[in-house]
Amino acid sequence: MKQNKWEIKSEVIQLSLLIKIVAFFWFIMKVWSYKKWIADRLYPVVPSFDFLKNVPNFVHFTLFCTSLIFLLFIFFKKEKRFIILLFLISEILSCLLDVIRWQPWEYMYLCFFVIVIINYQKPRNAFAIFHLFLVGMYLFSGLHKLNRTFLNDVWVNTILDKLAGISLDTVVKYKLFFMGLIIPFSEILFAGLLLFSKNKRMISYCLIGIHITVLIILGPFGLNYNSVIWFWNLALIFILVVLYHKPMEITDIRTLVINNFYWLILWFVMPVFSFFGRWYQYLSFNLYSGKGEQVYIGLPPEIQVKREFGSTIVYDHRSYINLHNWAMEELNSAPIPEKNVYLKISHEIKKRYGKDHVKIILYNPANKSIIEL
Repeated sequence: MKQNKWEIKSEVIQLSLLIKIVAFFWFIMKVWSYKKWIADRLYPVVPSFDFLKNVPNFVHFTLFCTSLIFLLFIFFKKEKRFIILLFLISEILSCLLDVIRWQPWEYMYLCFFVIVIINYQKPRNAFAIFHLFLVGMYLFSGLHKLNRTFLNDVWVNTILDKLAGISLDTVVKYKLFFMGLIIPFSEILFAGLLLFSKNKRMISYCLIGIHITVLIILGPFGLNYNSVIWFWNLALIFILVVLYHKPMEITDIRTLVINNFYWLILWFVMPVFSFFGRWYQYLSFNLYSGKGEQVYIGLPPEIQVKREFGSTIVYDHRSYINLHNWAMEELNSAPIPEKNVYLKISHEIKKRYGKDHVKIILYNPANKSIIEL
């Protein structure tokens, strides 16, 4: 008996599937990192604008619940443009109340839903524009990893040592250090092929392979680290399967570029400035590159180090907590790697515990420099 091959019968159904995939994983990831979306926590709340500082806790919680309800409605019911728009308003308001909510996956999902609203009656346009987003994401993700800190901290210390159990002597003996460049070059190569190749489905399979590899490395049977990102990689696998299920036909590239120049500036021009500290790292797809400064907070002995702070280190006869570990432990999210955000967090912590009792330092792993905030 002949089996019917799975297929998506129309572009409308294809777009609906993508919307439901994003809504489903967005819901899970928000619930999984729920403390990031509320204000009742130890990690400082840093709004995008100073006039939002005194927003009551219940507003954070209300926006969080509202977003979840909208996502459930979008997933289970026929998605309506008006409902998606209301959801986006709620979600953006929530993100404005705390900068840590501007995670890379949040940025991707927001971009996708905005694309859907603008091109609600033109699924093919939506596919082409989101396709360009993915090209930019993989391209700059690879470019950001082209640095020695990635090779030292991510490739050697994390993947080879912690995951594979390969000693430094073995790394040196078999010259494995620069083999880590395979990772960024693969991302850059597949981004280029995704853009120019006619057989985009085949390239999507290679990218799915990358996401499966990330799941193996970070997943529960690997490093068991940053669990919220597991769902993002799963979401991207489903997105790649559905988006490139049929050949993508972009008949009028010139018109597409002219009509959507603002997306191209946002995804291909602005990320270039991130290499010079002039644009946000997470909005430039700087993912697991090893780059970025680390904040360490020295608390006096009388302040009890709670479980939510994570592990401590001893430096200059004082116990320090790592801001990154604190955010991962309490919020299940990484902090926003921007100096202006670090300064605001430093100000909030000093106000909470007393500026004379707390010492906060900024450590740059690339040049080993230490400055006090």
